[in-house]
Amino acid sequence: MDRPHSIVTDIYTAQPRLRAVCSSGATVTLSDGKQYIDLMNGKGSVTLGHHHPAVNSAITHHLQSGQASVTCWSNLHEALTNRIIQDVGIEDARLALFSTGTEACRAAVQVARQFTGRHVIASAGYHGWGDYWARSNNLLEANASGVIDFYFVPELLEQVLEQHRGQMALVILSPDYVHLQPETLSRLAQITRHEGVLLCCDDVKQGYRAVRASQFPRTVGFHADLYTFAKGLANGHRLSCLVGRSDVMAAAKEFTYTAYFDTIPIVAALATMDYMDRHDGYQRLVQCGGALAAELRNIVRSRELPIMIYGDGPMLQIVGASEALDHALYTNCAMAGLLLYEGDNQAVSLATSDVFDELIKRFEVALTNTSRQFGRDESASVSRQRRFKASFRMIDGANDVVPFEEAIRWIKEER
Repeated sequence: MDRPHSIVTDIYTAQPRLRAVCSSGATVTLSDGKQYIDLMNGKGSVTLGHHHPAVNSAITHHLQSGQASVTCWSNLHEALTNRIIQDVGIEDARLALFSTGTEACRAAVQVARQFTGRHVIASAGYHGWGDYWARSNNLLEANASGVIDFYFVPELLEQVLEQHRGQMALVILSPDYVHLQPETLSRLAQITRHEGVLLCCDDVKQGYRAVRASQFPRTVGFHADLYTFAKGLANGHRLSCLVGRSDVMAAAKEFTYTAYFDTIPIVAALATMDYMDRHDGYQRLVQCGGALAAELRNIVRSRELPIMIYGDGPMLQIVGASEALDHALYTNCAMAGLLLYEGDNQAVSLATSDVFDELIKRFEVALTNTSRQFGRDESASVSRQRRFKASFRMIDGANDVVPFEEAIRWIKEER
């Protein structure tokens, strides 16, 4: 049993393709009656845990008090806006609210084009499903929307900026802290800055997870001109924003939508951010993710399976030496009661620590069953190409563990 038949969207869901019945904290009960430990967490949008009492209480009180409105501005909008701008730290910044990360990224493109009068966009990473981000026929060729993908490769970004000098409106990239070295992100930012092109840090996935707002400025040494945030804001409720330089953001004054004044996601965001601040949430997410990665690696070593755990923070990726091993691993994890985001990032929430020991036990069961199927193979390992493919699935781009020429060859194979 999977999605309702009449829904056309073919959203990929984890094994065993059941439907959610209820959820609480770190667990989701599916229609087979079993309680699964959740590491998908709404593709990383649930940072506190499902139905967190702080968020539920804030929304319930807001509704019962009659304060909810979708007709005009509220003090809550101002409180959240001021808070995000303060967290980001750009002087005299402005902000625009949206419902999804896809919308915020689209807005970044549009304000950059209006502000600069230029059209070409250089992109790395996943920014949503819209036609802006469709792949072109050839490497470094603009698609129909004027977007060129440089796949996080500094040499490719340099080529794009040189070939389109005077035409470039924006460089937009999604920072990754699992498969990319900080030096690579810094180099990409420096290249963009040197060319005088606007830079957008698409922090829909990573923002408000390890730190307030963005890790990007402390990683590269200076601010991007624009930032997008979404998944870390409101514990799974629909909310995103574009924030940045006031002169650039002035171009967004006409960007609006029907639910712009909806206060429920605003309340959820304020409650989520309050809880994270008061309970060392960002530090705890990082520590839990690091501890989980270490324990998973210990189990993998004890079973002598060619599986790698990439990442040491709030997001991890589990990668086997072959597609067959990956399939067996995820199947056995599902049978052991783990709800994973297959082939992509696993995201811890603050509630993960409450079930940490049980999570490890279930992973041990899954690995034991997997080892019975594959046995010990001292010659097997996760090749650089396998890691490259895994990173491509997670960040829509190349990792930086292979030489430039090799990366280009594999990018062409993955396109």
